[in-house]
Amino acid sequence: MPSSSRRLVAKPTPALTVRVPETGARARGKARKLAKIRRAARELFIEKGYDHTTPRAIARRAGVALGTLFTYAADKRDLLFLIFNDELEDVAARAFASVPENVSFADQLVGIFRAFYIFFAKQPDLARFMLRELTFYIEGPEARRFQKHREKILAGLAALEDRAKSEGRIGSNEDSAIAAMAIWAIYASEIRRWLGDEKNAPDLARGLAALRRAFALLINGLKPRVE
Repeated sequence: MPSSSRRLVAKPTPALTVRVPETGARARGKARKLAKIRRAARELFIEKGYDHTTPRAIARRAGVALGTLFTYAADKRDLLFLIFNDELEDVAARAFASVPENVSFADQLVGIFRAFYIFFAKQPDLARFMLRELTFYIEGPEARRFQKHREKILAGLAALEDRAKSEGRIGSNEDSAIAAMAIWAIYASEIRRWLGDEKNAPDLARGLAALRRAFALLINGLKPRVE
């Protein structure tokens, strides 16, 4: 058949996968299960301690199947982050939105991390478990969510340092991202020491004073004074 007389036949369109949005009732049901799991995990970690609590016990108290529990968290460690993530993200957002003005860079940093100290002081036992498990743990959706949020905090600290540099309040040729990591490392070390040393009722003023000294040392350095 001559090419001019060939008929063009449209190929069938591949089927598209359509994501059907969850109905209001289904979304509310998931939210209720999540709230029950979060509450049960918090209660049992406080009552029995993290090490002596099992995922099965959490599922039983929450009134959900064990398989359902693992659709919200990968394992017991991930449940710790499930408890804390929403609240920590809110704490960080409020802290960076209210950075104190007209104070030293060290005091600005203490102003930011003060919000975290207050938050952890309200639940020191749970905080100790989370900070202990956090160090090298990046598995599970909630743990990865925490790690991503930490990157946002580091970016916020780097931006704060850049601003302080531009205003002439600090001087450094080091990359701001490296400095932000050093700031975070000091905070992470100090809050663990604070919670570990003061097991009953962590003293907020004492903890923040130690944190400020450590930040001041980072900012001023160890160089000899020029008379």
